[in-house]
Amino acid sequence: MQLTPSRTLVLAVMSLAATVAISELPARADGSLSARGVYYKERSTRVVQPMLDGMFDVGMKGIVTGHFLVDAITSASAGSGAANAAFTEQRYEAGLGYVHDLDWVRVGGDVKYSTESDYSSIYVGGRGEMDLAQKNAVLGLGAGVSFDNVENTGAQSPMGGPMLVCDNSRPTETATSCPLRTVSVFASISQIVSRNAVVALTYDLAAMHGFQANPYRTVITDEGLAAEKHPDDRLRQAVAASGRYYVEPTKTSLIGAFRFYRDDWQIRSYTPELRVVQLLGEDNNLDVTLGYRYYTQTHAYFYEKRYPTTMEPFLSDDPKMSAFDGHTVEGKVGVRGDAFGIGGTWAGARLEGVFDYVVQHNRFGNAIIAHVALTLPFEY
Repeated sequence: MQLTPSRTLVLAVMSLAATVAISELPARADGSLSARGVYYKERSTRVVQPMLDGMFDVGMKGIVTGHFLVDAITSASAGSGAANAAFTEQRYEAGLGYVHDLDWVRVGGDVKYSTESDYSSIYVGGRGEMDLAQKNAVLGLGAGVSFDNVENTGAQSPMGGPMLVCDNSRPTETATSCPLRTVSVFASISQIVSRNAVVALTYDLAAMHGFQANPYRTVITDEGLAAEKHPDDRLRQAVAASGRYYVEPTKTSLIGAFRFYRDDWQIRSYTPELRVVQLLGEDNNLDVTLGYRYYTQTHAYFYEKRYPTTMEPFLSDDPKMSAFDGHTVEGKVGVRGDAFGIGGTWAGARLEGVFDYVVQHNRFGNAIIAHVALTLPFEY
């Protein structure tokens, strides 16, 4: 079963119909609904993702957000559970969030659930933001925990995939499913440094414990094939800095960012990025964005292209564990409803198209990403 374009259209029509129905009610608050579609294609994998997003005012101080998406994944990779055949999978995700404004402090929480044939995940998190320096600076803090479960039932075989070793300290104990727990903490600060410039700094920390290998992937050794085996624990950290500057005479925004990542698997990555956003039209109702991002990383300390023995402590055939680099070039066009002569509330409707071309110097190969979104504001 694959997600066809007609099903994506049905979801979009449902979103638009809901917007029309709500907009007929007496106006008391503001909200928006978005219908999005994403297409991703690389050498052996294709993903089609329709998504619905909603944002609703609740009273004078609250905002509720929600989303629902479907990933329709088709892959010929053995790591997906396929047995010399294309493998098709659907992943469903739904999320709900709430933010309450206490004037100079905003607090909120999120919950998210996703499921597919061999993986399920529940995430619960909270966050807060505080205005400082007469609202010229914003400090953000948050934390979350996810409870994931990995199974071996996705293989295209009546018996499923191989039995899993959930705890590397107990290699003789196997199961058909294994847990994975992740605790994350994140912090951010942004500062207005001039009328046209903003800088920001973020920090992310995630501690993972549980089964982190692919339940179907095998590794080449001199003694034959062996099941992939990753460490049970992983500590991940990332620091990112960004700056934005608006050039008033030309209505141009310059955005630069740099992200550094490290973990205790000895992977280090560096990601510089630059974007240029140009406003067009008398009412600035059209914008064009060009972006470039470079990515490079080192390999995990246990990664090898070929292992001497199946008795190695850890084994991996995951390209994401190897050393590689890549380039992403992006083009985006956005247009508001008033550019088409639409008035009223829907003058602020936005149609957006994005196209990315990704060069990846690893086994995944190059990829393309196409994204189309329609956002409709409404009053209710």
